[in-house]
Amino acid sequence: MEEIEIIKVLNRYNPWWDNKPIPESKTSPFRRGDFYEIRNSIEKREIASIVGPRRVGKTILIHQLIQDLLDKGVSPSRILYLSIDEVELSKGGVELKHIIEAYFKYIVKKPLDQLDNNHYLFLDEVQELPQWEKILKNWYDLGYKLKFIISGSSSIWISNGTEESLLGRIKTSVMMPLKFSEVLRYKKILPENFNLERKRIHESFIKAVESKKLEILKQELDKLIGLISQKREAIEIELSRYLVTGGYPEFLEEMSYPKIGESIRDKIKLIFFKDIVRYFRIRNPKVLEDLFKLLAKNSGEMINLVKTANILDIQRPTLKDYLKYLTKAYLIKNSEFYSSSRKTRIRKQNKIYVLDSGIRNGISDFLDELLLNDETEIGRVVQGVIFDHLSRLKFNLEQGPEPDIFYWRNKKEIDYVMEIRRKPIPIESKFRGVLPEATLNEIENFIKEYKSPFGIVITKDLYKIEGNIARIPLWMFLLLI
Repeated sequence: MEEIEIIKVLNRYNPWWDNKPIPESKTSPFRRGDFYEIRNSIEKREIASIVGPRRVGKTILIHQLIQDLLDKGVSPSRILYLSIDEVELSKGGVELKHIIEAYFKYIVKKPLDQLDNNHYLFLDEVQELPQWEKILKNWYDLGYKLKFIISGSSSIWISNGTEESLLGRIKTSVMMPLKFSEVLRYKKILPENFNLERKRIHESFIKAVESKKLEILKQELDKLIGLISQKREAIEIELSRYLVTGGYPEFLEEMSYPKIGESIRDKIKLIFFKDIVRYFRIRNPKVLEDLFKLLAKNSGEMINLVKTANILDIQRPTLKDYLKYLTKAYLIKNSEFYSSSRKTRIRKQNKIYVLDSGIRNGISDFLDELLLNDETEIGRVVQGVIFDHLSRLKFNLEQGPEPDIFYWRNKKEIDYVMEIRRKPIPIESKFRGVLPEATLNEIENFIKEYKSPFGIVITKDLYKIEGNIARIPLWMFLLLI
């Protein structure tokens, strides 16, 4: 393809070059927390990578970052956006090198080695570019004033490229479906600056852990109740919907449960065939689908590898591979047994959670209002939502490697164990009207054995902090994240 033809295609993706606005379909006035995190580091030289499930909002986030740069006065010619799976360029056999060269020749009109300011190159769906990681490494190592912001729909593609070629040159941000507090911000039930209130709660949480004084956390939670007391009914209505439909942005305005269910099943097929099956060359995709349905129906349960492999008529190594693929596609995550001994953790069975309630319900054929009246099913859904939000809370309180949330079992079981400042916090999910006394006893036993600072029980509507156990309603707990 000739350079002029390349520029014609690029012009369609970069309307700001002609002082035209970004199409409304490509952006949104609602900004997620991910936007602020990436914006704050956009001037750093390292490659910024945005990964997450398909249709979670990565393309919109990229265009919000572009609009932010334009609003700050960055010259439009210094911003290039390209969707790597653009059909015309792919059919024309155009390589990234040709695109960048044409861009600088006809739009920037300045040689790469004479750039005075950063030029921002946004590459959407970068996994569609063969050997993308080696290409970006070469450009990065040349030392030009280029800031690459890339996106990908699965860690399957991105992590394999960053572990070797781009090690030390890239920072990855994982973008997941909306957490509950973001849904409330979108619906304008929570104010835009609610993160300031949440930050104070996070600080009090850490202080309570360090001092073993739960009263410190209670003071901030009491303030939270006063702040949102008039909005509690609206919050609980949205919570019921969130438990059914999950956090994918495309469903925020969709009221038809059948349409949402159909869209979710289409989404899963897209993830399976465009990410997992194609990359790992799986010969029998039907087995992968059957496995995911099995995991969805039993989300939060321990998985017996031998039994599950027999049900699916596959070998254990194959089952382990499939579980790894589903994890890398951000569909599931496992919870290990809590122990200071790595050998003990490995010997115990893992729990498996499906990470989005809408995905879980859509695959299990429970995506309707009847779910809310089914005590067993809604209990499973709530456990999955809590697990997902605990993982995010752990990351917010102690940013570092992939956050782990454990479970513990002796004669009885503790649903979750979250380590903060290397101190284990036992957490139970009891989404019911009456709180069994045995639950409190088991948490007390765990606190004594492991010298925990305190324990938490997530309830349906009971708020009570007494002694070293906090009973917190689900709606309130989800606002902490």
